[in-house]
Amino acid sequence: MVALSLVDQGPVSEETPPAQALRHTVELARLADEIGLTRYWLAEHHGVRNMAVAAPEVVIGHIADRTTRLRVGSGGIMLPNHAPLHVAEQFRTLEALHPGRIDLGVGRSTGTGDDATRDALLRTPDGLERFGEHLAQLLGVGGVRELDPADPYAGLVASPWDVPLPTVFLLGSSVGSAEAAGRSGLGYAYFSVYQAPEAAEAALRRYREAFTPARPDDRPHAIVAARIWVGEDAEHANALAASERLAVLDFLTGTPAALEPMDRALARPLTPAQVTVRDRLDTRSDVVGDVDHAAARLAELVERTGADEVMAVSNIHDPAERRAALRRLAAAVQPQPLPVG
Repeated sequence: MVALSLVDQGPVSEETPPAQALRHTVELARLADEIGLTRYWLAEHHGVRNMAVAAPEVVIGHIADRTTRLRVGSGGIMLPNHAPLHVAEQFRTLEALHPGRIDLGVGRSTGTGDDATRDALLRTPDGLERFGEHLAQLLGVGGVRELDPADPYAGLVASPWDVPLPTVFLLGSSVGSAEAAGRSGLGYAYFSVYQAPEAAEAALRRYREAFTPARPDDRPHAIVAARIWVGEDAEHANALAASERLAVLDFLTGTPAALEPMDRALARPLTPAQVTVRDRLDTRSDVVGDVDHAAARLAELVERTGADEVMAVSNIHDPAERRAALRRLAAAVQPQPLPVG
């Protein structure tokens, strides 16, 4: 038994366009609240045909209003796109309205795959390279760490100043990001997708070794996020995964598209380019199977990595199938929610 959470990218299909996908996100969050998940995070993506969530800070408040216990947060806010002061103000505002229920996950990407959208989003042309500086500024104006007096943000305070910045997590998929999270005294969420299974062990080990608390009561908290599809049986689980797996191949071969129904996704022949990409991707960290298989795989993952929490990424074409898969995942994990606050 372990804490179970979910990161939602707002899966889009021809049958579920973006606006409707956002409404399904709210339904799924209410189910997550009901069945005992700890966190429900919203991703930030721009110009991606099969993902609807572009403004997680807006959706977070909407979901927090419609749930009772669940922690709601960003998975993540892509800091190169945003002014650190504004991010701190947004999330302090959310914390003021929903005390103890907000998380701030931050990432170094722009959340898009094409150069034109990336360049339009970047707050500064060198925003990706200055991520460390901007993270320090976010923590500084949020009252988590002191800034160098020479920093242009020194002396600034994010409003509302009388509430804390929510719990901050750094998102990453490398030992380097794990070390950065640890040195900053932050929570860490490791994205174990297209990574060798042993990579998560190395990253979480380094995170704990490097952890330096910013405040006396800070403790390391490590999340492992993985793609998880729990079906009625192995065949059904692989069918559920087919739509998302095909969408990834479409995207990586330059033909991005919304999610296809699973029967069409299973039947569509791959192009030679897609076969080449598929064979290069490491999917060993994916969890695909029935309840018993998922339970065994996730117990092994927690045992190997020492993760405090498992977070699922589970894009599925049909919203009803997605809700049913989440119920099966909860049956596999028997989640023990972490306390709110």
